[in-house]
Amino acid sequence: MRATTPRVAPGVAPARDGRRRGVARRVVARAAGADEAAAPPRGKSEAYDQARVAVERALEKSTKRATKRRRSSGRAVGKPARLAVELPVNDDSDAALIEMATGTLGDGARDATAVFGRASAAKLAREMGSAMECVSVDDAWTAADAAARDGIIALVGVPSDRVEAAMRKCRAGEGRPTVCVNVEWEHDGDGGLAWSMSRQQAGVDDAAPSDVEAFANSFVVVYSFLPLNIQASMFASSLEGAVFKCVRGGAPAGTPWRILVKEKGAFAQVGAMQRRPQQTDLEAALYNSIAAKSPVNEAVGKASGFFRGLMNKDK
Repeated sequence: MRATTPRVAPGVAPARDGRRRGVARRVVARAAGADEAAAPPRGKSEAYDQARVAVERALEKSTKRATKRRRSSGRAVGKPARLAVELPVNDDSDAALIEMATGTLGDGARDATAVFGRASAAKLAREMGSAMECVSVDDAWTAADAAARDGIIALVGVPSDRVEAAMRKCRAGEGRPTVCVNVEWEHDGDGGLAWSMSRQQAGVDDAAPSDVEAFANSFVVVYSFLPLNIQASMFASSLEGAVFKCVRGGAPAGTPWRILVKEKGAFAQVGAMQRRPQQTDLEAALYNSIAAKSPVNEAVGKASGFFRGLMNKDK
């Protein structure tokens, strides 16, 4: 048998089998890590860290995609990212809002503009010497002001009746990515796909939507941890649960919304959906979880097993 030398490109040494296997193992390990579901946060700081990493990875991917398109076309292509994070709130103070913004942005805060829903929060952040540029949603902020920085525009705690004002801020900073941090208006978190479908089903998709409506529905959730508490009177029980989504890589649509229930101090998944769960979805998942652990159902299950055993003996 004649030995052959692997063909390789000039100047590139042929890889050994061991190296090939090592590379393959690392690729598989990275893929497994990306697919592995993130564990729910055990506290406020961990939630901020998870949200920060989710935002950083999404922005990195968006930047790479835009750079690739720019190189191929020779011009700027595509819109800047519009992301959203949803964090648990135990404290609605101005200081807590500022902490939430800085915790989510991390190092990105140095070149970011935080647009607060409350003027008092923006004022306090400036007094605290925040690295972020801090304005309120109702402050005058022009394109010239926006041009002083090129980092994230963070909409922090903006109420539902100030969406238009928030939109004007993002237009002033056109070209900069936007991250919603606990904004108070409702949206599906899928960049407007569900909203567009609902318009189509309602037969109003021929009419152009308002700019404000389109803006409000244009954000993609990359992180959400929303604790729940449900009183199940029919089972004389209550459950602590949560809705959790944490995008670690890939398309955000590929990461499901997970419905969790706390059991013995730890969260367990009782449901998962590709779209944001609605109230009926949460109730069904949580009630099913309670029912499955109900003493009545356990007794029924044991009785069924007992009768099956008797029937098998008769045979």
